[in-house]
Amino acid sequence: MNSGLYRKLRWFAGLCMAVVLTSVVQGECAPAKPKTGGTLTVGMELEFRGFDPLKANFLGIADRNVIMAVEERLFDMDAKGNLVPELALSAKPAKDGKSWTIKLRKGVSFHDNTPFNADAVVSHWQRLLDPKNRYFARYAIEPIDTVQKVDEFTVRFLLKHPWAPFKNALSAPQSFAVFIPSPKAIKEDTLNRVPIGTGPYMFKEWLPNDRLTVVRNPNYWRKGKAHLDSVIFRPMPDMQARFASLQSGESDVIQTDRGASIVQAREDRSLRIYTSDTGGAYNFLFNTSRPPLDDARVRQALAHAWNQDLLLKADYKGTLPLAKDPFGGLINCGDSAYRQYDPAKARKLLAEYGKPVELEMNHTNTPRGKEAGEIMQRLFKEVGVTLKLTPLAEAQLSKRGIGGEFQITGWKMMDFEEMGPLLKGNLSSDSKLNFGKYQNPKMDALLIKQEMISDPKERQKALCGVAKLINEDAVFLYGGGRRFHVIAKAGVKGIDNIRHGVIRVSDAWLDK
Repeated sequence: MNSGLYRKLRWFAGLCMAVVLTSVVQGECAPAKPKTGGTLTVGMELEFRGFDPLKANFLGIADRNVIMAVEERLFDMDAKGNLVPELALSAKPAKDGKSWTIKLRKGVSFHDNTPFNADAVVSHWQRLLDPKNRYFARYAIEPIDTVQKVDEFTVRFLLKHPWAPFKNALSAPQSFAVFIPSPKAIKEDTLNRVPIGTGPYMFKEWLPNDRLTVVRNPNYWRKGKAHLDSVIFRPMPDMQARFASLQSGESDVIQTDRGASIVQAREDRSLRIYTSDTGGAYNFLFNTSRPPLDDARVRQALAHAWNQDLLLKADYKGTLPLAKDPFGGLINCGDSAYRQYDPAKARKLLAEYGKPVELEMNHTNTPRGKEAGEIMQRLFKEVGVTLKLTPLAEAQLSKRGIGGEFQITGWKMMDFEEMGPLLKGNLSSDSKLNFGKYQNPKMDALLIKQEMISDPKERQKALCGVAKLINEDAVFLYGGGRRFHVIAKAGVKGIDNIRHGVIRVSDAWLDK
């Protein structure tokens, strides 16, 4: 071989190995043609809640991975904010912005052979919008007035006012509302335990606290998808055990935010790490309706006593970004009045308050929860605040959080790319999703303003105003930005895109 050509080829091969994609920390170039067959075992962080929006309430990371395999949305959304057709073909807004007409795909059936059509879409959405059904996240889709059938394959969404986040309301995989289930499963009241959709895989069985299995849909409408025979989703709450299952071959791919596992995986050539940044944040929620946290001075003091950077280094080993607002890198708010670690300022605010401060924090009964709690306990003690730690199982922590049975609780702000509806739900005085019971007329006005604005620059300004007021009032403490990590065996292919923490098994295949 010509020596010059050899050097060029060797240089190109080295370049290929060095390329780091935006969503992949360790990856490969030029993917091979997918192979068919095999079973993929996925280690998940938690047990599944269920799949009926009216019963399971909201989608956790584990639930959204399953539902993305079984059910489908009208649209996906690409990284630039463009709608990508799935069960729908097009979405056209009216000139006044108060309605959208959606054309649906023909020739698609649910796994139970029920036809997909306008009736299926309208019945699903109207079920969630009906106040009598008390859909948990109805507040987040409140600007949608009604959904009408135009013809067999056309529907129209009528809005109460022009609503900038509408496209996200059709596509965000964190939302139950976007997934269209079988009308028959709803009618027979089986959806929560047996999800039935139009997706690439079909539900087979769910053995609680052990596994949930789906199998290939032989009649899937999208050709070139669903390469696997089956996928087994296994809940593994213990993070160390989950990583060990990957090392032993019990699992093929896992989700984790455990810093030690991520650092270890970086040194293991048999593993691949995939990452994705988004909006949202890990946080420690204050119940602002309970003394002493009803006093802003106490909350502000705790914000200055808290050292987020210490938590990220000690617990996450630097694998998560620092959070100063709810937006991650989605928008740049500049100075958002973030309260830096400043024990002297914390002591001054507590002195102004003038009473002893004793608090209780609920945290998960995991090594992560224990470590975070002990760091907070030590930091608060340095400024004279007593903190009692109460470890709870994840389900109990969520139940108490939703019910307002806490002073401080570990929590997560969900990872939407369009954060407006979530912030409105979490912070509006009259929202049942406002678990911290925070009430501020100024915040209410900002949340309404951002919802009504169509101009992107003006809307960003309003959203940054929300972020600034969160920090000024110390509504909660930040515990790191949202960054998803998926670790897989080198033989697992087709999972480069893990946006929102979803392992898209429709594209996955095994090179074994």
